[in-house]
Amino acid sequence: MTKLDNLGFLKDAIGETIVSTYNVDGQPNAAPMGVVIESNERLRIRPYLSSLTYKNLQTKKCAVVNVTSNPELFYKTAFKEANPDGKLSPELFEKAETVDAPRLRMADAVIEVLVVNVSSFGAERAEVFCNVKQIKASKALPKVYCRALFATIEAIIHATRIKPFLMGNKKEQERAFRLLELVEICSDVVNRTAPNSRYSEIMADLTRRINLWRNESESLR
Repeated sequence: MTKLDNLGFLKDAIGETIVSTYNVDGQPNAAPMGVVIESNERLRIRPYLSSLTYKNLQTKKCAVVNVTSNPELFYKTAFKEANPDGKLSPELFEKAETVDAPRLRMADAVIEVLVVNVSSFGAERAEVFCNVKQIKASKALPKVYCRALFATIEAIIHATRIKPFLMGNKKEQERAFRLLELVEICSDVVNRTAPNSRYSEIMADLTRRINLWRNESESLR
């Protein structure tokens, strides 16, 4: 049987995943989210209190943790406006087998979990403890390592925090500028190692969005 450590999770290390839940209206939702495992049977999700994922976890008491290295999935779930009509397509999902939550069809592995406890994790986040109900993993062939793939995902994760920081106070804006520098480094890696690829297309669109956020932030000062 597949276990969490078989999927590359390390105890007390953050694994970047996509957590999917149902909204109260029954529509599927998904967002990139860091996950920490305590054992092969238990993990912790740390969503922001303002996020829809947090509200859904509280309401539904379950979720699916999707494991993938597909930057397209990270981008579409991080920035809903990048999708047609500005929302996630139901075609991206299918119903989980053991919990009342959706799972991503294209994920390399899916971890179906039940919420057992919720506590605070700082002023902005919650810590949601979950028990693993089921793990399913594909038997796909290994892929050659490509720096552009991981640089794209890294840039997307950084960018999810840039917009709110740009709109915040001086200290948060300084954090945003540091993240902008990291995104620029990732963009350079992508454009050098995979020009004219889907990775470079995602980075170009992400850069465009970031420039819009910067202009919006400057107009508010």
